[in-house]
Amino acid sequence: MRRRFLTIFLALLIAPCLHGQASPLPTGSFAKNVEFVSYSDLNGHIPFKLSIQQVKGRWYLYTASLYDRGWSILDVTDPFKPAVVNWIPGPANTFTVQVDIADGKMITALERSQFGGDTDHNKPWDEGVLIWSVEDPVHPELLGHFRTGGLGTHRDGYYGGRYMHLAAGANEFAGNIYVIADISDPRPSR
Repeated sequence: MRRRFLTIFLALLIAPCLHGQASPLPTGSFAKNVEFVSYSDLNGHIPFKLSIQQVKGRWYLYTASLYDRGWSILDVTDPFKPAVVNWIPGPANTFTVQVDIADGKMITALERSQFGGDTDHNKPWDEGVLIWSVEDPVHPELLGHFRTGGLGTHRDGYYGGRYMHLAAGANEFAGNIYVIADISDPRPSR
């Protein structure tokens, strides 16, 4: 399943723009009406949500991990040879399945883990959103941590500018609520 997901994403992303010799599809994968271009197993980190940006002529794909805790960064400038260039570990016992990039910032959601990896409902987890600078696309710099006071966030969106949009679990509310957070200055006050 993980192979098909990334394979299809990469094929849909870049196949219409390129022509060249591609490797065969990985065993168990399939494609229809797209040209298979390449595959990466992300060093075993199964991806969930994806975001991409171009920096100085290079294309970087960021993936939020489904079962592991953290985020992968791939250089996909040559779509026939995607390369994992960094793995950023996330907090233990915490879902890290969301990532969005715009305007040189990356947001990564943190929420109570439901399954996979080191999930233990009797141990603490982290929650909220980490805000990063991706000015250095391979080595993001952590700028801040927005906390919701609940179980964390899920289905977040950042489209540039000063606001991120969150589906957040917050204290005194049942389920997730819509939160708009200003991240024009994401650094914590000292």
